Amino acid sequence: MDRKDVLLRAAYDLLMRADERSIALPATSIETRYDDANCDGACLREDIALALGIDDDTAPIPLGPEY
Repeated sequence: MDRKDVLLRAAYDLLMRADERSIALPATSIETRYDDANCDGACLREDIALALGIDDDTAPIPLGPEY
């Protein structure tokens, strides 16, 4: 499995855990597991940004006009 696959799976797991909660939590407070360690959403976001070659404070892509 390559690095992006590992990151995508960890992001998927984080989103699934977020949906399992009965209350809304910031993604940065939800943990996922990859690289044999627990990682919260902030750690995951930084690693994804690194893999994508973008700054870890890059704004999200804007949503379409219907939002």
